[in-house]
Amino acid sequence: MKVLAFIGFGELGAALAERLGGAGSGEMRAWTRERSDPAAEQALATRLRDAGVARRPSLRDAVEGAGIVLSAVPGSASREIAEQVAGLLDPDTLFVDLTAAPIADKEAGAEAIAKAGGLYADAAVLGAVAAPGALRIVASGPGAGPWVQTARSEGLELELETLDGPAGLATRLKLLRSVYMKGRDALIVETLVAARRCGLEERLAASIDVPGERVPFPELADRVLRSLAIHAGRRAAELNGAGDAVAATGVEPLLSRAGAETLRRVAELGLREELGGERPESGAEVLALLDERLG
Repeated sequence: MKVLAFIGFGELGAALAERLGGAGSGEMRAWTRERSDPAAEQALATRLRDAGVARRPSLRDAVEGAGIVLSAVPGSASREIAEQVAGLLDPDTLFVDLTAAPIADKEAGAEAIAKAGGLYADAAVLGAVAAPGALRIVASGPGAGPWVQTARSEGLELELETLDGPAGLATRLKLLRSVYMKGRDALIVETLVAARRCGLEERLAASIDVPGERVPFPELADRVLRSLAIHAGRRAAELNGAGDAVAATGVEPLLSRAGAETLRRVAELGLREELGGERPESGAEVLALLDERLG
């Protein structure tokens, strides 16, 4: 493999480097800022050593002559790093931005890399880095195809996909996915803290862990949308009552209230009356109506 340079070397960088190193890839380098905490600096040194990655003293030293540059810095530094690296790249270098940055920053980074003659891949990381088998990367932009092809040829054992579209499209997918995934995380906090204060956390968790809830997401979404077309009003009222139950425990029912308001708005669209009180054939039909009518 051509020389590969990591910018930033946290959990994600280390996970990718270990997979590439295990596949027998060539030289790997990294540049990362020094940690002020000695323990954190030692942990970083251990990650680099275990992954077989040589730490370089400067950004220029790390990326000079590299065929692939992987940016795995915090999202707030995505644009700055892309613009700095642009002036250091050889022509046709592949720059893979793995950060969770705003879409506008990904677009600006892609423009800077393109002006320098490089290939930019907007790479969105889906799934938990630490969870076995959960890590997936979806990429868009002019460098997406070359990135996926190179990663596969080097034996990187991950789910890798491309989206046919500009830089920023993969990040848009990630962020819209996070409405559900991270919203779910917040719901778990609100639900279980309130339940724990009632001594019900174990019973509540067991009540949700039933076969009817262990379904693939497309099936779950279809079922929910078809049901909401008829029962959104009733469910809004129930969820509002759930918010009262949460509030009674001393937990602020932010998500319960927001969810009840969303369902109330769905009920006000009049889908139940329009459909004659009968569930529609598919959730896609309901989704199209919601897309058309919700503000």
